[in-house]
Amino acid sequence: MVQNATDYFTGQTSTDFLDPTNWASGELPTDYHEINITGTESAPVTAVIGSTYTTEVPSLTIGDYGTLKITACDTSSATAAPVFTATALQIFDTGSLIVDTSSPVQLGINEISGTLTIDDSSNVTITSGGLSGDGTVNLNHSTLGAESAGVVLDNLMTVNLTGGSTVYTQGNGTGGVINFDPSTQNMVVLDQSYSTVDTVFNNVSENSEFAINGTSGIVPVSASYSANSNGSYTLTIETSNDQTITLGNINVENGYTPGSLTVTEDKAGDYVIADSNLSSSIVSGWPPGHDHSSSCDDNTGSGGSCNNGGTDHHHDGCTIPTWWDHGSCSNPSPLPWNGQGDCSGHTSSCDTHTDNNFWDCVAKDHYSDCKTDWSNWTNTTTSTGGCGSQIEDWHAGSCTVAAHTSDCTQQTQWASIFPHSCG
Repeated sequence: MVQNATDYFTGQTSTDFLDPTNWASGELPTDYHEINITGTESAPVTAVIGSTYTTEVPSLTIGDYGTLKITACDTSSATAAPVFTATALQIFDTGSLIVDTSSPVQLGINEISGTLTIDDSSNVTITSGGLSGDGTVNLNHSTLGAESAGVVLDNLMTVNLTGGSTVYTQGNGTGGVINFDPSTQNMVVLDQSYSTVDTVFNNVSENSEFAINGTSGIVPVSASYSANSNGSYTLTIETSNDQTITLGNINVENGYTPGSLTVTEDKAGDYVIADSNLSSSIVSGWPPGHDHSSSCDDNTGSGGSCNNGGTDHHHDGCTIPTWWDHGSCSNPSPLPWNGQGDCSGHTSSCDTHTDNNFWDCVAKDHYSDCKTDWSNWTNTTTSTGGCGSQIEDWHAGSCTVAAHTSDCTQQTQWASIFPHSCG
């Protein structure tokens, strides 16, 4: 058996992963090289993958004081091949892997003692089905896992959810600690075959949502909080088959007192358990972290390679983006974009379909460089009624000038991402 050679990233020329002079061998690693990115406390090392790296890495080690940042993107199609693939992954205590692209990235068998950060993506696949170790996973406006493939989280792992993120867990692999950002809407989806969840949930607020995976066959019918003697709370979920699911370690945000809860089926088919003060349209809409196209879009704004003009399309700190609610976090409007920089000023037969209005705004969020074009186009054309009251200056996700005159055109163009009928 031939032992794979190890190639070390030195960074002696730059941070460019794809520059051969930054490697100890003087050449780019091949598919038989094990890759090692390690620095020291006084001389940390950072490698950046800014273009698609087609070589499948058999083993990736990010050692102490080493960082690998992936910003590469492939806009060729929604089914683009991964821009980076590692069959095995190890991250040491002070090591860090940052995925800052919405293009597909595949990570295999892993042991994480350091930090895995995923920014603005729903396309990181854990091919081994789980994350192992006692490290930290940061999700920012991202989704990890899916309805059909939840991720098993080690019971020593910490997960931080910020900026509108969703994590799909599997079985009793729900992690050791999950920290919610109380100011943004984030969700934990349980694929629950266990009656007791031992995970500690911190900073739970009105914006924090728990859900039961719709593919699990378990249908929650009611949920309620009860106070524990130590100041924490227990969430008890009753299901249609007389099963009780208990989350007994819930620590709430300072000043928040849990109240009544609703159980609502969302657009993904999951059953969301949310504070009754949350708007029903928000709870039943597409879950946090799901508003990502599957190909790379304008998601960088911070140095990545697919930035079209340097515009960052990250959402703000509101439960929903400020462009949806006139710049205020307190009074969201369900009405769609009017071509004037907000989502107001339109009434049609489709206004009751919140997800349709959501497509309209998300399209403009993902193709923010076209906003000026949209406004100019709208100001010089005539309304056709229905969902087409503003003529779209885009076609199938591109920024070409192609006026759509039929009603509800955005439903047709975005059906593969946001499936719903706007009848």
